[in-house]
Amino acid sequence: MDLDEFTHITLAVLEDQGAADYAPTIIADDTLQVIQGIPEGLDHRQALQETVLRLGLEQSDFYFGVKSGPGEVTTGFHTAVRTQVQRISEMQQGFVVSGLEDCAWWTLGQGRDQ
Repeated sequence: MDLDEFTHITLAVLEDQGAADYAPTIIADDTLQVIQGIPEGLDHRQALQETVLRLGLEQSDFYFGVKSGPGEVTTGFHTAVRTQVQRISEMQQGFVVSGLEDCAWWTLGQGRDQ
């Protein structure tokens, strides 16, 4: 699997259930983890990164999906050296997927977790 394939799997989920209730998801070593029970007010992006640290995945390769704004889900592929993402945005005419990009809010591997 590559990021584009993971993004399109996530897109199929969003088309079925919408973006509002999307829960942060991690796929590492064929294991799927959906992060639930996030306290109200805690940003899902922060909850995702805290879970990655708690699971000790900072140096691992894994895919993730997380609600990153109103009507927006970010999917990504993290490695020990780089994290690339795509954004899925909910528009009136349906969902739109961005191209590959670097992630401004992703802080793993940038000193604070070393």
